[in-house]
Amino acid sequence: MWLLAFGWLVSAMGFAMIIPFISIYFYQELGIPMSVVGAVFGIASLGRAVFGVIGGEVSDRIGRVKVMGTAQLLRGVSFLIVTWIIFKNGGFLPIALLVVFSSILGGFFQPVAHAMVADVVGKEKRVEGYSIVRIGGNLGWAIGPAIGGFVSAVSYSLLFLIAALVTFLSAFLILAFLKETVTKGVDLPRFRFQDLLEIRKDRHFFIYCSISLVLFIVVAQLVATLSVYSVDWVGISKNQMGILYTLNGLIVVFFQFPMSKFIRKYNLSRVLFYGSLIYMLGYTSVGFAKSFLWLFMCMGVITLAEIIVMPAVMAVVANMSKEPHYGRYMGAFGLFQSLAWSLGPFIGGVLLDVLAEQPVFIWSGVSILALLSSIGYRWLGNKLPRAFETNSGV
Repeated sequence: MWLLAFGWLVSAMGFAMIIPFISIYFYQELGIPMSVVGAVFGIASLGRAVFGVIGGEVSDRIGRVKVMGTAQLLRGVSFLIVTWIIFKNGGFLPIALLVVFSSILGGFFQPVAHAMVADVVGKEKRVEGYSIVRIGGNLGWAIGPAIGGFVSAVSYSLLFLIAALVTFLSAFLILAFLKETVTKGVDLPRFRFQDLLEIRKDRHFFIYCSISLVLFIVVAQLVATLSVYSVDWVGISKNQMGILYTLNGLIVVFFQFPMSKFIRKYNLSRVLFYGSLIYMLGYTSVGFAKSFLWLFMCMGVITLAEIIVMPAVMAVVANMSKEPHYGRYMGAFGLFQSLAWSLGPFIGGVLLDVLAEQPVFIWSGVSILALLSSIGYRWLGNKLPRAFETNSGV
């Protein structure tokens, strides 16, 4: 588990170096409207969603390690190509296409890693299990943006070169040291896309995914929308923006595991209800930000919501999954999650373009979605209490 978390740390560090800053590069350096930038991130996340489902299915058959390691190798190659394009001033379109390709490759990593946790951790320990891997990922998010904020001020091409090298290191660690968790010899039916649609028949799981989609549209504002808003509306520097994301990562690193221990005392529907409300508070506050210090406090509130919600939301998915198809369920949930990451940046970009002079309305609109998801989680928890228990499955 800790080795998987370390591999995720290195992977996240490479990704976090670039992703908050590429939207600024598009908007500031290339003059691309935020609605178009949001659309690029939306298409990227949609590709990630589709291939995340495929990645989960493939990993059920050939193994988690092969899928994750190969994806990281190809992702490193894509970052190298972007390095060359930026160096040669190749323009918006080829970089945008490679951002989409890189995101697709990311779809072969995260749901597969989540399935690996479900492979090795019992139901009663899954909140802690997902917390451990999140600590690794968010330590990468603590380190990556701090490096990215400094390097992007010097050279965007250098930024992608460093990200490529870090991503290659992640691939090496996964392929060389991570042990396979898929049992050999298990005879699974041949993969069909129709099988994924069968999950729709699991009505409660489908409803849960739909509620989570609404919440993850809110979560998706953290990267493209918040980064551009912080730099171009509030007026902070890229280095300061890197500090904000470092704060996010450090809070997760130091407080995720204690928080997961704490929330085990409560039904997960209550955890998700209150966590969603804290998201609402955090993003509403962003609309009133006038300084770096205010944004710093907003990021603290948003990250508090994150450490409450994220391990709980994945633990419920694992509880509702049916063996031996953890990868299928994780991939299907990832489809909804990534669809939200598709819609989120686009919605955020449109709000920034249309309501540029009314920031309170921008972020209040986002916060309403968090309120709706909190109500949905509480309702479903009352309908299906066992799925939201920390020590049982459905």
